[in-house]
Amino acid sequence: MSSVPADAANAFERLHPAVQYHIVNSLGWPGLRPLQERSIAPILDGHHALLIAPTAGGKTEAAMLPILSRMVSDQWSGLSVLYICPIKALLNNLEARLSYLAGLLGRTVQLWHGDIGQGEKARSERQLPDILLTTPESLEGILIGSRRDHQRLLGGVRCVVIDELHAFAGDDRGWHLLALLERIQVLGSESIQRIGLSATVGRPQALLDWLAGHAAGQRRLVHIEAPPADVDLRVDYVGSTTNAAILISQLHRGEKRLVFCDSRSRVEELAIALRGLGVDVFVSHAALSADTRRQAEQAFSERQNCVIVATSTLELGLDVGDLDRVIQIDAPTSVASFLQRLGRTGRRSGSRRNMLFIATRDEGLVESLAIIQLFRKGYVEPVTSPPLPYHLVVQQLFAMLFERGLELEEQTFLDLLRRIPGFAQIIDASWTSLSNHLIASGYLIRTGFLLSLGPKAERVFSGRGLADLCVSFESPCSFAAMQGNALIGHIDPLNLFASKRGPVVLALGGRSWRVASVDWARDRVYVEPADEKGASRWASGARGVSRVIAAQVRQVIGHLPTDDTVLTKRSATRLGEICAEHQATLVADPLRLKDGILEWWTYEGLASNLLLAAKIAAAGGVYGEVGSYYLRFSLSEVDLERNGRWFGIRALDPAWTSEAQHRFKFADLVPAELLNHMTLERMKLKANDGVPHAGS
Repeated sequence: MSSVPADAANAFERLHPAVQYHIVNSLGWPGLRPLQERSIAPILDGHHALLIAPTAGGKTEAAMLPILSRMVSDQWSGLSVLYICPIKALLNNLEARLSYLAGLLGRTVQLWHGDIGQGEKARSERQLPDILLTTPESLEGILIGSRRDHQRLLGGVRCVVIDELHAFAGDDRGWHLLALLERIQVLGSESIQRIGLSATVGRPQALLDWLAGHAAGQRRLVHIEAPPADVDLRVDYVGSTTNAAILISQLHRGEKRLVFCDSRSRVEELAIALRGLGVDVFVSHAALSADTRRQAEQAFSERQNCVIVATSTLELGLDVGDLDRVIQIDAPTSVASFLQRLGRTGRRSGSRRNMLFIATRDEGLVESLAIIQLFRKGYVEPVTSPPLPYHLVVQQLFAMLFERGLELEEQTFLDLLRRIPGFAQIIDASWTSLSNHLIASGYLIRTGFLLSLGPKAERVFSGRGLADLCVSFESPCSFAAMQGNALIGHIDPLNLFASKRGPVVLALGGRSWRVASVDWARDRVYVEPADEKGASRWASGARGVSRVIAAQVRQVIGHLPTDDTVLTKRSATRLGEICAEHQATLVADPLRLKDGILEWWTYEGLASNLLLAAKIAAAGGVYGEVGSYYLRFSLSEVDLERNGRWFGIRALDPAWTSEAQHRFKFADLVPAELLNHMTLERMKLKANDGVPHAGS
């Protein structure tokens, strides 16, 4: 492993003359950015590479300019480059930019994802583009289409670019992606170069090793640090979403402001409050239709004196124009997320990166300060893939069966998955248990050395079930919200039971909608504009912070910050009150409440406290509320003594069962003991802030 040397003055001269010409004359660039300059040599040399730079650091061009140079120099033909993104909106956003770059050299770019019509996809198959912009799920759809000529479509791929790599690597979509790369690799004779693009992450070399896996070839890390911290950070406290809307409406008038919230419900609540105050407001989150989101983001990018309220979807590099301000309601869940959001500002010459935290609750205030302090220390969370993806092994088995015509040599399947380190461990230790479970439950048939679909798999994966096999994550149940024939977005069906009297009024896209009728058979609701204030909610998992952030919150409470360059007067006042109220929680042992209830303020993060709750259950206790900073439970003095008091309880093995099985797609195809093992190991990794224990 090596990092690219800083001296790359002659790198530009290595590009193909046509690429050099267009950089100077068509693009009109006076020079390359540091990341772009330093990425040329490793990419031209065919090395696997990870390119890291702050938001707006020119990562896309840093990858694509030398790739286009290789394409022209080596006369690549057919589909030779895959450009993979985590979300369709980012692909749509990039298409015009990449089409222009490639078009300068007579090359073509094509989108391929779930919103692209079958006619357009058929044209792409007839006349292959040079570069395909897609998602892992759409790639899987291509591969499991048994009538497609996979060799012709994907056998000529020479290079794969994975944008926002950190967004994949931290969850099961990353394992899915690595498996797809191995399956595409066996279709062609050329070794596929892997290039990842990422914002700043902790342990970047480990991320590069994860991406390259067992692929042959050298690996190069190109890492451009953010400039020295000329950053304007402020923390205010207002106590409610309504007050936050009032403050935003009064601040920075005439400027373009991007406001992040921690949930879709908060986004909608804030947007409606801002619209009621006369603010020109737009909304972006994943439950809105692609067209609704696109219209909002385009309008926002073209205007001044406006606000867009968004969830984390707008962290991922989408171009919404030149921002003046980023505002964060309460705190993001990580320093990495904070850096992504902060990087949306300060792009104009002479402007500063900036973020205003507006705390609506006490946790938001102390977490905001904790994140700022960690940022100043240079801390960024590592990106670590969740261990033991048993369910993804099963998904890949059935996907490959459909890809290979419903019959597959068992050894071929095992050899391919063993090339992925995270899967190799499962194959070696648990394949017998997994395969026997699938055979016994009617999903799989083994005949000699061959595997084929069992009768139950044929039923489950027929028709629409085949499309469901392309997706590695569980999608929540939702109803389409329609205004006439126009799709506005999707709602959780729980909203339809929210009102006991009168019509249901929803919030969607920052507007209120009255439900006119419900088509239960087709999962649709028909809506019309409403004057009443609407509200919507979506089911989501527990939101908690990591061990590092929780420990920093403890530091904030134990050592009252007095930095008046960050704290407003009212936030400093409220912070002082919070610190005084919580001094008693800084002790090592649990506090005793009434009726035998104990409250243990660990400040160790949600995952650690969930594990501790399971250890308390193993000791004979009963736990109730569990959060990032504390948990409540009951435990008799006899059980406490029997288990070595508090130190002994911490050393216990947790009494763990996988209560979260339903969150894992294909969980019903995995033996319960393996599923429990996976869930426990993943919780342990989260509790350790993504750093694997020695020997694990």
